[in-house]
Amino acid sequence: MKIKIFLLLVSLNGCDYKVYMTQPSQVSDILEFFNYQKELVIIQHNGKIHNDLNKNSQYVKQKDKVEIITIVGGG
Repeated sequence: MKIKIFLLLVSLNGCDYKVYMTQPSQVSDILEFFNYQKELVIIQHNGKIHNDLNKNSQYVKQKDKVEIITIVGGG
């Protein structure tokens, strides 16, 4: 059985990464790969802001730009 590997070149918060995945990836998969909690972030994917990834599942393509803004609370 062969496993197909996808090489994804993506810019995350201004840094370029090579990510190897076993299937086409959505933005939420990238968040999980980099250990972000999707409930605590706002995503900018290729210039569009997504604050609810459950409704707006976008696939990440080669050379996409993803910006992750982490929500921090405190007092």
